[in-house]
Amino acid sequence: MLTRKFSMLIVSVVLLLLGSCGGSGGDGIVVTTPPPPVNTAALPITAANARDVTVTVFGAITSSIELIEIVDVIGVPAVGGMIPGLAKLEVNAIIPRTVACDTGEANVSWDDADNNLEISTGDTFDVVFAMCFFADSGATLDGPTSLTNLVVEGDPFNQIVPWALRISFDFDNLSAMDSTGTVVLDGDLNLDLSSNDNIVIDILISAASLTAQQAGITETLSDYGLTQTLDFNAQTQSISANGTLTSTLLEGSVTFETIEEFVGTFEDNPFTGVLLISDASSSVLVTVIDNISVLLDIDFDLDGVIDQTIEVTWAELDID
Repeated sequence: MLTRKFSMLIVSVVLLLLGSCGGSGGDGIVVTTPPPPVNTAALPITAANARDVTVTVFGAITSSIELIEIVDVIGVPAVGGMIPGLAKLEVNAIIPRTVACDTGEANVSWDDADNNLEISTGDTFDVVFAMCFFADSGATLDGPTSLTNLVVEGDPFNQIVPWALRISFDFDNLSAMDSTGTVVLDGDLNLDLSSNDNIVIDILISAASLTAQQAGITETLSDYGLTQTLDFNAQTQSISANGTLTSTLLEGSVTFETIEEFVGTFEDNPFTGVLLISDASSSVLVTVIDNISVLLDIDFDLDGVIDQTIEVTWAELDID
């Protein structure tokens, strides 16, 4: 699946891009690669592999959700929280043109579209990492990336409501390496955040095509859209995701469609939700029973008849 290394690479990139524009860094980011998994999720979907297919799809969705942590870097702390100590941008500071690599280099270009020395609608960022090594994390970044299509409404950095923030990330075979391995990102990712009251936060993540490669595994999310609503009064979140996942683990592609949105508390598994995962000849309907258990209804031949039902626990799904 697209593991946490995938998410943390993007966090690293945005931290370096926007941190170089007058902000300050947070704790060191550790990039790690798990050992290659045994491939038990090859299509078509059967009783033997339905659990692993479900884990692969849910893992990709979960990884994209973790990407919202990047907004901590640009000063919207209500949404993030995994990386402590990230400061808000000091946008009136002198803008350096390089990132302070321990070895190697990274050149940053900020196009301040309206020349107001503040990050605002229309601004763009480009950076080229050249074997840029950071001793605190043990990670080396290499390759180009850019931040475009920036739209700032209201004041999302100080969370003065109503506010909205939209931004696109473009990756061109950007790699992150450490002592355990390498992950490479290629493609696009769009992030849209908004709130009318700082109690309910609406999030949209989308990608026409985003590919991650690591540990001999290649996975691509395409025609992907995810909506998430965080309610800080109720301490609940609701999630709906649709798209296509192509994976060497699956040895093919599946489409996934949320039939009923997934709802759960911040610190627990969802207690409701339904997701349909299909390939060209089979499907599995994933139905949440409660925050403990999930039903997998498998249709071996897409004739609309459930051929086998398996009950598993969230713990058995073991989604990182």
